[in-house]
Parts: sequence; C-alpha cells; structure tokens
Amino acid sequence: MIRVLASIQLSETDRKALIILLILLVLLVLIIGLIGMAINATMKHQSKRADSMMHDVAVTHVVDNTRSFRRFGFKKNNRALFRDSIKPFLVALLGLAIWIIYNIATGNWGENPWAHFGELFFRFKFDNSEYPATDPLWVKVFGMTILARWPEAVEGYPRFEVAHIASYIEVTLWIVAIAWYAYSCQAYIARAMRIIRLSNTVYEKSLEGFNANANVDVTPEAPIPPSD
Repeated sequence: MIRVLASIQLSETDRKALIILLILLVLLVLIIGLIGMAINATMKHQSKRADSMMHDVAVTHVVDNTRSFRRFGFKKNNRALFRDSIKPFLVALLGLAIWIIYNIATGNWGENPWAHFGELFFRFKFDNSEYPATDPLWVKVFGMTILARWPEAVEGYPRFEVAHIASYIEVTLWIVAIAWYAYSCQAYIARAMRIIRLSNTVYEKSLEGFNANANVDVTPEAPIPPSD
C-alpha cells in the first residue's frame, strides 16, 4: 500500500489542492465540535430548568405517576416555549415593520434586502472560467473536484451603501430572531427529553442494593407474624 501511494505522481496544483482540502476538513471538524459543545451546554442548562419546573409538583405528590408527570411536564414545557418565543417574534416583527416603512417611503418594493446585506461581506470568484488554465480554481484529484487555490475576492466588496441602511438593520434583526427562535426550539427539545427521562426514573421502584435478610429484625419478644 505504501509503495502504491509513493508511486502516485502529483502535480504542484494537485498537492496544493490536497493541502487546501485538508485545511477545510480540519476547519469543518472544528466548527462541528464547537456546535456540539454549544448544544451540550444548552442541554445541561435546560435540563436544570426542567428539574426546576417539575420539582415542586413531584415532591408534593401533585403528580404521582409517570403518565401524569409527563402530561403536566409537557404542558409546562409548551408554555415555556411560548414565552421564550415571544421576544424573537417581536424582533422579527420589528424588522418587518422597518421593511414596510422603508418601502412605503421609497416605493422600492422589488429590492432584495438580503442582497443588500450581502454587500457587507467579501465575495469570491468561484467560476473556473475567471482563472487562467495554468492556475485553475477547481481541479480533479482521484476523481474528486476540489479547490486548487484560494478563490480571489471580487473587487468592491465589502462595501457600505448609505441608501441600504434600512436593509442592513432589517436583515440583522431577522437573523437575530431566527437564531434566537432556533435556540428556543432546541431548549424545548432538551427539556422534553429531560422530562421523559425523569418520568421513567422518579417513580421507578428498584431493589438494587436491597437485602431482605439484613432488613428483618427477629426477636423472641417481637416475632414476625405468620404470612397469609
């Protein structure tokens, strides 16, 4: 196998493409890891919140079985999602109000605010025809089409257009609202999972570690009554 790999001849372009692919894979793994850490932190925090939601009704025996525990827990969880969703929806409505007012004032109903927002970021050339044949952007290595170089930035970006300030504000508010609501939904799922898990353990009867002989105290003065 090593001899086969050593016998493979790669051009300078292919080697650069493989290096870029390796860097992109490392970045992808890093991003996935960070997302996983954030989700795990949310799960732990929302599990504690679910415990707080159900603590009083469990210890006071307001709910005394698995079915009623889940039913009550899901009701409280649904209400919590509703309360948590109010703020992101208000943020989204504020962005919508700005969009409506801006278009009423300018009459530019056909403009795309997301395209305007994209002006604030770098843009890159991903069309292979914009690069020389001796230094292409995309190459095929082992049958896969991968980047052979870093794409060139489009001139003039990022840029700030005063006329598009309203679009910048609208889209920023919508992005915040979407992220906020997504977090609320993930928190809802985390609480629901915790409620289901608790419902299976809070009312669970277990004989683990129980020794019947060790718990029976037999004396002549206090004999054990005969069983039925």
